[in-house]
Amino acid sequence: MKKALLSAAVAAVSVVSSTQAVAAPMSPSSGNVAQYFSPIVQDAFTLLADTDDPLLVYYIPRRGGVAVQYPLSTSPVPRFQLNAYTPFSGFFAYQELTNLNGTLSTTSDLGMLQQLQSEASAQGMYITPAPASKAKTRFLVAGYEVTTGRIDVACTHEFIEVVTPSGAIRQVPVPKCFTRQDPTQPYDLDTNVMYRFTSTNASSGSVVAQDISFQATTLPGWVNHLRFLMATGGQWDHILTAKIDWEIKTQDINRQARFYVNWQVLFERAGIFAAYHANSCVDTEVRTFFEQLVTCGAENTCGLRLEYQQTNGTWGPLAPSGSNPANMVTSVQRRLQDELFNEVRKYTTPVPGQVLDQRTAAFTLRANYDKLSLNKNELIYVTYNPGVTNVSAATTLNISCLLGGFEQGSVTWNMYDAGCRAMLGQP
Repeated sequence: MKKALLSAAVAAVSVVSSTQAVAAPMSPSSGNVAQYFSPIVQDAFTLLADTDDPLLVYYIPRRGGVAVQYPLSTSPVPRFQLNAYTPFSGFFAYQELTNLNGTLSTTSDLGMLQQLQSEASAQGMYITPAPASKAKTRFLVAGYEVTTGRIDVACTHEFIEVVTPSGAIRQVPVPKCFTRQDPTQPYDLDTNVMYRFTSTNASSGSVVAQDISFQATTLPGWVNHLRFLMATGGQWDHILTAKIDWEIKTQDINRQARFYVNWQVLFERAGIFAAYHANSCVDTEVRTFFEQLVTCGAENTCGLRLEYQQTNGTWGPLAPSGSNPANMVTSVQRRLQDELFNEVRKYTTPVPGQVLDQRTAAFTLRANYDKLSLNKNELIYVTYNPGVTNVSAATTLNISCLLGGFEQGSVTWNMYDAGCRAMLGQP
């Protein structure tokens, strides 16, 4: 059953990929799809609806962890290794360091992913990871937060000896900063955990289901603590966590508007406007004409009266909450500009031997015989989109549930802990 659920989730991703060109995540202000899911699922995922398909749900995991191979087997294999070694040269000669490398996954909590899939399927919905336009990856240590965006830190300096090429010995001050997770405890967490650290970054322009690989070497003094964590399967939050900040481009649902046009009045108004601009308008002036037109609201005065469809299905002069007026102007301009104006390229006398790549245009009144012959108002419907918005979401990647490593060889998953088994979707 669990394999079937995961297969269904993968299949859903395949199905959606063919429709992504026209569909997009919907702004939460237009559709709150999270309300259909349990509190535990809402705590684990940021959920977004789709602009076109009411059954499609995009998800962004709030938490991830170590990637695991064969998660449903009796012997899952974490993609994580670590070992201790002692260098014989360099700043930390004859001091024990720890090498570690691993892969973190935003979708490592398969148990919660199964729960999301199960709840979606029960309502006839299907899920897919959300597309992210931007992604920023940060690796960090934890600390007690004392003010917004800051942690409680105390710093000193440690001096190390550096031998210059001439043989001289120089004392170099290195800042040593410590934080703490409890304001009643001493500053005992070194913010300089890593001696060397490299990692891949989450990819922008992809979906949020991604793996992040890293390689690191810890500073001296951490080996015994890491041995204890690997013996107990404890949390690594005070040593290493990662956070991916996502930016998801969303759209509000397409809305409908309509406008009544009195063509005779509209052409008269356009003629007055064009005459004010020497009968040769530039593009910004044409845009201004339509901006004035949209806000006029009386077809017998301006030639156009605009009405918006409200959320309850009725029509009215006021745009629904959250609408972007500029997009409504664009919709009206796109529909009416070619009826009112001709675009004329500016003629420039050619110069022998000179190639001109600059093109300028002017807009003149169009002799629209068909529309000018209408003696009554015309009703025109248009659709408009209130605009693209950005939704920020984050995935925190934690390391936990690991056993072994060092002299014990391969790292294994802590199958003795019920919470660790649940993360793999096992009872």
